[in-house]
Amino acid sequence: MTVRRGTRTTRRARARSRATGAAAAALLAAGLLTACAGHPGAAAVVDGEAVSTDDLTAALDDLTPVYPGVSPQGVLTILVTEPFLSQVAAARGVGVSDDQARAFLEQQAVQQLGEEEAARLDFGEQAVVVGRYSLAADAVQAAPDGQAAAEEYRQLVDDADIEVNPRFGTFQDVGVAPPTAPEWVVPEGGRAPAAGDGSGGDAPGDPGATPAPTSSPR
Repeated sequence: MTVRRGTRTTRRARARSRATGAAAAALLAAGLLTACAGHPGAAAVVDGEAVSTDDLTAALDDLTPVYPGVSPQGVLTILVTEPFLSQVAAARGVGVSDDQARAFLEQQAVQQLGEEEAARLDFGEQAVVVGRYSLAADAVQAAPDGQAAAEEYRQLVDDADIEVNPRFGTFQDVGVAPPTAPEWVVPEGGRAPAAGDGSGGDAPGDPGATPAPTSSPR
């Protein structure tokens, strides 16, 4: 059998092209999954201070029994922005102590699980941060200058240098939005039809940013 050189050369070129593309995709994927620059193991960095992945995991472990629908993005938003909200609350004389925050979480646990089950829970430091945020949000919203307080909080967040590990998403507005897959990643079963292509499929929804402060983690 005779093999044409041109055919062999073309196949080699295609193979090299596929290998190069796969290597580039692997490098890009690795970059997307790395932690914040200069802070290995960080879920986020706020003005140079790291919020560790371990802290986020601990908060999720403590809060999930009480808030079954809690998400990593919702909790990370709180861990990132709580210092700014607490600053606004303290300036108005409605700051929240750790004891108050822990008591709030214990009360929520009793309501959700009953006294016996709630008594088995032990809320760690990061869960207390979430409790402090929840009470401070209620206090700030109820303040006589609640609108001005909300604007001050937003300005503090806007002025902060906030970097989120791409593994968890991106910081948008005043919250962490879930990560989105790169264009080259094709979901199992193929991509959903684009809106308006006549196939009747719905376009993917916009995840949007995590809402502004509320009394319970999202």
